[in-house]
Amino acid sequence: MPSNAIKLIQCMLLLALTTSFYCQGNSTQVNIKPKTCAVLEAGSPCHLTLKISYRLEALEQTCIWVALKEKPEQCFDRLSVDHLLELTLTKDTQVQIKDLNNKVLDEVTIQIATYQPVNTRKRRGLNWNLL
Repeated sequence: MPSNAIKLIQCMLLLALTTSFYCQGNSTQVNIKPKTCAVLEAGSPCHLTLKISYRLEALEQTCIWVALKEKPEQCFDRLSVDHLLELTLTKDTQVQIKDLNNKVLDEVTIQIATYQPVNTRKRRGLNWNLL
C-alpha cells in the first residue's frame, strides 16, 4: 500500500512540474513606462520618452509597433530588450510587441490625460473665528 501512495505522489509532482514549465515558457512580460501622458489643453500634442523593456524565453526577432503606423519603430534580435522611444501623441495610442509572424506578444495603451486644476475653496464670511 505505501508504494502505491509514493507512486501517486510522484505522478502528481511530475504533472505539477510539467504544468509550471509550460506556463512559464509561453509568457513574455513587457514593461512600458510611463503609461499616461498629461497635457494642459485637450488636443495639444504630448511629447514623451517611453522606456520599453521585455525578456523573451527563446531567441526570436521582435519589433516594437506603434498603432496606426505602417512600419515598426525598432526591431531586435535579442533575448532581453531595453529601449527608449521618443513619441509625440495627440490621442490614446497602443504600443505592441510583435514577432516576425505578426503575432502580438503583448500590447499596452498609452493614455493622454488633460490636466484639470482642483477648484479652490471660496471663503465665505469674515476672517475671524470664535475658537
